[in-house]
Amino acid sequence: MSRVALAYSGGLDTSVAAAWLRREAGDEVVAVLVDLGQPFDLAEVRARAAAADVELHVVDAREEFVETACLPALFANALYEGKYPLVSALARPVIAAKLVEVARETGADTLAHGCTGKGNDQVRFVASFAALAPGLGVMAPIRERTMSRDEAVALARGWGIPLSSESKVYSVDENLWGRTVETGPLEDPWAEPPPDAFELTVDPRLAPAEPAEVVVGFEAGRPATLDGVPVLPIEAIARLNEIGGAHGFGRVDMIENRLVGIKSRELYEVPAAMALIAAHRDLEDLTLERDLAHEKAALERRWAELCYYGLWYGPLHGSLRDFMAGTQERVTGQVRLRFHRGACHVVGRRSPVALYDTSLATYEGAADRFDHRHAEGFVRLWSLPTRVWAAREAASGGPATHPAPPPAAPAPPEVGPAALQAPAAAGPSPTAGDRPLWAGRFSAEPSEDAMAFTRSISFDIRLAPHDVRATQAHARALAAAGLLSSDESDTIVAALGEIADEVAGGRFVPSPADEDVHSAIERALTDRLGELGARIHAGRSRNDLVAADLRMWTRDAAAAMAAAARSLAAALHARAAEHGGVVMPGYTHLQRAQPVPLSLHLEAHAAPLLRDAERLDRAAASANRSPLGAGALAGTTLPIDFDAVAAQLGFDGRLENSIDAVSDRDFALEFLAACTSVAVHVSRLAEDLVLWCSAEFGFARVDEAYATGSSMMPQKRNPDVAELARGKAGRVIGDLVRLATVMKGLPLAYDRDLQEDKEAVFDAHDALAPALVALTGMVSTLEFDTERMRAAVDEGFLEATRVAESLVEAGVPFRRAHEAVGELVRELESKGRGFTDLSEAEWRAWAREHGAETVGIPSPRPPAE
Repeated sequence: MSRVALAYSGGLDTSVAAAWLRREAGDEVVAVLVDLGQPFDLAEVRARAAAADVELHVVDAREEFVETACLPALFANALYEGKYPLVSALARPVIAAKLVEVARETGADTLAHGCTGKGNDQVRFVASFAALAPGLGVMAPIRERTMSRDEAVALARGWGIPLSSESKVYSVDENLWGRTVETGPLEDPWAEPPPDAFELTVDPRLAPAEPAEVVVGFEAGRPATLDGVPVLPIEAIARLNEIGGAHGFGRVDMIENRLVGIKSRELYEVPAAMALIAAHRDLEDLTLERDLAHEKAALERRWAELCYYGLWYGPLHGSLRDFMAGTQERVTGQVRLRFHRGACHVVGRRSPVALYDTSLATYEGAADRFDHRHAEGFVRLWSLPTRVWAAREAASGGPATHPAPPPAAPAPPEVGPAALQAPAAAGPSPTAGDRPLWAGRFSAEPSEDAMAFTRSISFDIRLAPHDVRATQAHARALAAAGLLSSDESDTIVAALGEIADEVAGGRFVPSPADEDVHSAIERALTDRLGELGARIHAGRSRNDLVAADLRMWTRDAAAAMAAAARSLAAALHARAAEHGGVVMPGYTHLQRAQPVPLSLHLEAHAAPLLRDAERLDRAAASANRSPLGAGALAGTTLPIDFDAVAAQLGFDGRLENSIDAVSDRDFALEFLAACTSVAVHVSRLAEDLVLWCSAEFGFARVDEAYATGSSMMPQKRNPDVAELARGKAGRVIGDLVRLATVMKGLPLAYDRDLQEDKEAVFDAHDALAPALVALTGMVSTLEFDTERMRAAVDEGFLEATRVAESLVEAGVPFRRAHEAVGELVRELESKGRGFTDLSEAEWRAWAREHGAETVGIPSPRPPAE
């Protein structure tokens, strides 16, 4: 008989495993529950352990978990695959260490864990056991005795183990660093996570409209203060989990590469971990020397991988932890975080040991102490190896890949009529050495006038991230087709990743010869990789590439705008719920018509916005078909798997007809049509807001954060946000007409006129997306004058329809009732009276006169709120 120390969660699986070891295998079992901050009911855990006839040990390791696992992970900014903060991976080495301690204290000769054969945790436990207690045996009862949940429940009932009344839909693991969720509905990677999968974070769409700011203070890399108040790291984690979760921040939904070789859909809630890593990384940018920061960033990925792979106690990970800890001496200062509706942004940072020097960074002449005279010598020495190499290549007849001489200084700007011409694309003019990608067929250089007219780089550069993604996918497809080696493909993908970083950081500078974003990306790749970069265009055309880039951009933009439209609708619903008892005048012909609830009016604006969101969803779906593989118009003879390319880029599939694929812009028209519908509804909402905020209506007052004043009239409080939102409708409608007019006259297949699609689509988005966000804030902060609304309802005989319908209920034909009430209104108006001025006796007399015993009597309304 063995004495087994079992890593025990207190749940169904490990309780059944403990009972099985005790009852079926005849072992003595020491169940060890290690408290890392996960929720559990100690009384329930004890009852289950007693029913399983095992010895229970509960070890409080929360502080140790933070100090020995969470803080080292923070020092390393540890994110597996750039997304996962290693919630479970950090916990397993600590649990293993505590299990070994208890095993030795209680004389156990075997260690056991409750992991399945698919998960990563089996590796983490066994690798940790091998490092900490190589002489002890290891058992995996759950893996060895595979059983379904129904079988486990049946065994538990047979052995008298108490069961929870809650049905288990998800597999959940939780500790101080965060919460992991998998299985159930989450196993479908296409399905949106159900609301019940989340516990620590609210739906970002329902998060508070006002952001929250927190200042995190670090000392030698450790979180030490929140908003200036000293805290322990464990307290900082708990507080940031609370704040971030309340604002919908910290959700990670990812496809993860498990160590055992399968891909798994994982859901994480990690508000504190993600916020602290973001703040810590930003403070390191301010305080770490450049080469140290770059080397550390390169090792952070390896740190996270080794931790994920269960090699925490291996020599390499130990050395990396020591290195990371050694970099933290200067990581001291404060970082200001802003949480708002699912996001957390660093909005400020400072440090007493910052390496940032304003007097060196500034461009203000008086404050700039950088000696620019030193730059010439530095630049010449830095570029000396390149000049030597280029001269040698030129002398030997090699490729002329060294930079062309700089262009002559531009002529002074013209004045007069020439100054009214449209500006050329940004950047200097191309020189004779800078030729377009298609120039091989031509002997003469292209005209600068023609190039300036046809160049689109000034506006289509915003497609660069999508162009990079499409090109990376194409490189992988070329490798799969045997047209590139795996190493060549990996080199191209890595170089494109560097270009993507430059684009994201605003450091990517197009060449004067770059006509468009596609030329710019290919040129930048070729500059880095030479002939290898020049091989990337095999099997594709700019015709199918531009369509793919714009489809990806439109898909993402439509989805984001749909979310923004729903957020505005949610804000309207929220305000309607706040004012359920408020009555206001309803209008037809902009004349007061009938009393209506304010909530009904607000929800009348929300309803079309929700329909608009569905239209945008459909536009996103329409865009989500891949044209890649169509080439210029008739495809390619190269054996490239363009279905795989489409899948890599998230497309639902490919367009079947290659001519249609390069010439279709229906998806752009659908996006613009959906934007037009949104713009119209936004404009109508804005019109109501402008009217309500006027002194003539006085129903609402715009918050100062969403109002402007007058440069001349000090008293003004203008609803400019609503006015500008109303004005954007004209632009968006014009963009739809603009593209539709281009499309209606085009023959098949691709024509250069299609270059006009991007400016129309971009402009509609840029006009409308900020309007939705700003109006959401304006609606959320609007102050309603409910007394003014009530008073307006009591004026103008708004109850006339109700009075007429009361006569109808008494049997009076509606036309007679309508005429009778109209005569009453005329009589009262002539006497300066209203419905509420009539006494009950007068109402009854009037009703009998018109064939009814009684009538619904309008009476003074109680206060609305």
